[in-house]
Amino acid sequence: MLPDNAQKLPKSVKIVWLIHTSIAFVLILAIGLVINSFFLNHWQNVLATIMQVIFVLVLLCLLAYALLIPYYYRFHQYVINPHSVSIYKGFFWRQSQTIPLNRIQNVDTVQGPILNIFKLQKLSIVTAANAFTINAIDEKTALQLRDQLIQAARQAREVDTDD
Repeated sequence: MLPDNAQKLPKSVKIVWLIHTSIAFVLILAIGLVINSFFLNHWQNVLATIMQVIFVLVLLCLLAYALLIPYYYRFHQYVINPHSVSIYKGFFWRQSQTIPLNRIQNVDTVQGPILNIFKLQKLSIVTAANAFTINAIDEKTALQLRDQLIQAARQAREVDTDD
């Protein structure tokens, strides 16, 4: 499914994903502990038991996601062709998205505090119908791709209007 010329994300993105998952894990754990202490006097309460089971399941899902990060990284790639951009992602349910260059309306880069630490940026490609993202690429590549996509989109629109 993945083409030979597909570009992989930088390896440091695995650490970024692990940090995001760890933050979510800690927040969910803290919320679970607060709710558990609230219901501490009501151990017989069915609602307390259901809440505990839900929090344990969510924590297990986050832990499973953290363990699958290397596998997820393997299938998260992108390709820029002369007429389109293709983004491949997903690990259980794989997804490929192809964006024709003449449909691109806007290309943005976003950098949160964690991405900033690792000198990475998220590239967002916006069309009239949808927004597509390349999760994390290094800053220099992100700026080059943004400029390249904007220029290619302009040229593709000029060719379409000439016909």
